[in-house]
Amino acid sequence: MRMKRLIAAVLLFLLVVGVAGCSASKSSTTPSTAEPSADTNHTIVEVDANKVEELIQTDRDLVIIDASGKWAEGRIVGALDTPLDKLQEIITGNFTLSASKHYVVYAHDEETSKKAANMLLASSFTVINRLVGGYDAWVANGGYCEK
Repeated sequence: MRMKRLIAAVLLFLLVVGVAGCSASKSSTTPSTAEPSADTNHTIVEVDANKVEELIQTDRDLVIIDASGKWAEGRIVGALDTPLDKLQEIITGNFTLSASKHYVVYAHDEETSKKAANMLLASSFTVINRLVGGYDAWVANGGYCEK
């Protein structure tokens, strides 16, 4: 009986040390300037046009959202027309957006893209990138556009 208690105590000690070690290593390795990755879940990562181009090339789960409501004025090729005033309805209605996907949000102005990114974050979307400078930054960088 003593041997079973000793083994149980040792196993409990190892479990506590192991859990504490995992928690400590996770927080100590988190970068202060976040890159879009699994480690940036539940945050909004501000990215430039070059990073968006990289994500388009490498991330199969990437969805690009144009929240500007100015679809006819130009958009990133492949972006979804998701105006800010309809975004919550689209999220709630579960029409085309899935929380398991990764998102790049942009607009023709900074405030709209910030509001859209915050709306996605508040609705349990986990990987949200916001294109800093919006559509104009994308065009200035030579990104593919369509009208």
